[in-house]
Amino acid sequence: MMLTDLKIIIKSLCLLCLSLVLECISAEPVPEINAAAYVVADQQSQTILASRDLDSRIEPAALTKLMTTYLVFQALQSGKLKPESMLTLPTSGWQSDGSRIFMQPDVPMKAETVIQGMLTISANDAAITLATAISGSEKAFVRQMNEEAEKIGLKNTHFINCTGQAAEGQYSSVGDLLQLAQLLIQKFPQYQNWFAIKSFTNNGITQLNRNLLLFRDDKVDGLAVGYTINGGYNLAVSSKRNGRSIIAILVGTDSSEARAAEGSKLISWALTSFNVAKLYDGEHKITDISVYKGDKSSVPIGFIDTAYVTQPSDGAKKLKLQLEAVRPVVAPIRKGLVLGTLKLINENNQVVAEKDVVALEEVKEARGRDGWFNRLWYWFTNLFT
Repeated sequence: MMLTDLKIIIKSLCLLCLSLVLECISAEPVPEINAAAYVVADQQSQTILASRDLDSRIEPAALTKLMTTYLVFQALQSGKLKPESMLTLPTSGWQSDGSRIFMQPDVPMKAETVIQGMLTISANDAAITLATAISGSEKAFVRQMNEEAEKIGLKNTHFINCTGQAAEGQYSSVGDLLQLAQLLIQKFPQYQNWFAIKSFTNNGITQLNRNLLLFRDDKVDGLAVGYTINGGYNLAVSSKRNGRSIIAILVGTDSSEARAAEGSKLISWALTSFNVAKLYDGEHKITDISVYKGDKSSVPIGFIDTAYVTQPSDGAKKLKLQLEAVRPVVAPIRKGLVLGTLKLINENNQVVAEKDVVALEEVKEARGRDGWFNRLWYWFTNLFT
């Protein structure tokens, strides 16, 4: 074994300790939530604040349309689907049960209008129309839904249709639905206002959004509701106020009124019991990590996006930041590659939060003479360290 290889094994971890003072308010106990399963999270820090049966498989009902919407937004962003495209209702959409915007087979409608109808009243005819326009058929679209679910790491989710109608073998979890909701907000902020449309009119018929919180709290801006006989009343709700962004998912409540009340309780608790502090700006370098066999001798690490932390406290609290990073790393290194973890440790030496740190630049593998020189230089500078 070469000396440099041995040193890579021995010198596998470096620690960098910093200090941070967070002014937070005390976290009250989680209120009693009348739901089969739920989760509430801070969107800025991606922190789950409370949950029940996070990974248990549940019947997602129309919250299935969160994935349908995710793929629709992807198609809009890539140009595969254009807002002004005229869409025609397929036969399967005409025959679908459940909520509808009453599209007519012989009356094309703009894609943007169809999307807004689907989001406002969870319309099944609109969902099937969009699925067919993007993938050729609902069946092909559902395959894409499951492929995307696997790609983004939804471990307790499988789709049978794009509408959320009850079907054997269709399931998800509140944890997976939270992850999907977070991605929708993070990746497609330009469409966020469509989730907050309160009514939709077509063919002289006006229907109201079934998310009652949109009418009771002007800080609520989405996201979706659902219902099945066996699964009960479901809700995915997001709220932005005082610079905070909160998402809650509830399933298995007793009524549309109950899901609104329980969702409101979760959001209010999250907003009053926690505070958010910024750790680092996006692209801010925390430190440099040595690189072996690269066209650069080191790579800066940090966070691509602004990093936040959510933490309850009974007053001012001093937290220690501990960076654990692999050192050195071997080229090539792509920007965004996870190279370590930033841990927040309280006064009792307990880890209260942790976040991945990533490479902020690309480092290519060194070639030829430059590669030989860099390896020699790396060996020399690390020989006695």
